[in-house]
Amino acid sequence: MNSLLDTPPFVNALVGDASIAYSGGLDSTTVAYLIAREGRHKVHLHTLDHGYGYPFNRWARRTYKTLAKAVGQHQVSHQFVRTKDLFDMVAMRSIVADRKRYGQWFGCCLGCTMAVVSKMIVYNLRKGIPHILFGSSVGGEYAVMSKQVTVKLQQEFCATYGIDYRAPLLENNIVKEQERSLLDAAGIYRGIRFLDKHSFGNQGYCLLSLQHLPDVLFNVHPEYDSDLVEAFYRDKLPICQDYIRSQFAAGGQNLDDAITAMRERTGITGVSL
Repeated sequence: MNSLLDTPPFVNALVGDASIAYSGGLDSTTVAYLIAREGRHKVHLHTLDHGYGYPFNRWARRTYKTLAKAVGQHQVSHQFVRTKDLFDMVAMRSIVADRKRYGQWFGCCLGCTMAVVSKMIVYNLRKGIPHILFGSSVGGEYAVMSKQVTVKLQQEFCATYGIDYRAPLLENNIVKEQERSLLDAAGIYRGIRFLDKHSFGNQGYCLLSLQHLPDVLFNVHPEYDSDLVEAFYRDKLPICQDYIRSQFAAGGQNLDDAITAMRERTGITGVSL
């Protein structure tokens, strides 16, 4: 995109509120602001806590407060989401075995992503929210949660519940300089910039992601095999699906009815994974 002054196509395509995986960082805040500034739909921000060390993740509240001031408190909400129970089942209990099976150390990050998306699916179905958005960024497609294959699989996963999944920064080719200019003009806090693409003071730091320190310090990107990523995702997906169904059963709610209602709203009839 050449300018963010106009409304991006993904915003016009929304049919209701949206949930956003929210770190407090530049990318997820940009996605939230682009929707909330229009005043048509509310954004629900979900900051994860996987239980294995996420110091300073409360910094996300700093950015959230300035976002809410810019767009109006009624346009945004924010919560911290504890994902440890599902994260353990998907990744942490089998992290060494998964390394041997898939040959790479991406299971931790991909499992974390799958856990938070599953939690957001439960939230969205209960509240009738038709969209889930991730701030996967242009230039960061090497990250396992932002790879093309992962975005496709997440779209298919969410579609089975009638929910629309998007990575709008990638879809609309929105780059970081555009994001910075946009948030600065709106008076939204975006932390202290360092090492070009990173920032400090606005988002937490995952201790499990220290494996990516060479990327942070020296811009040395990890390379993950797409076929192995897909194999991991498909192998672990039944755990997430069983978890979602168990959450509805525990609450005495009918999951199938919730899916039917969501499909009627979005027109998404599901994809076979």
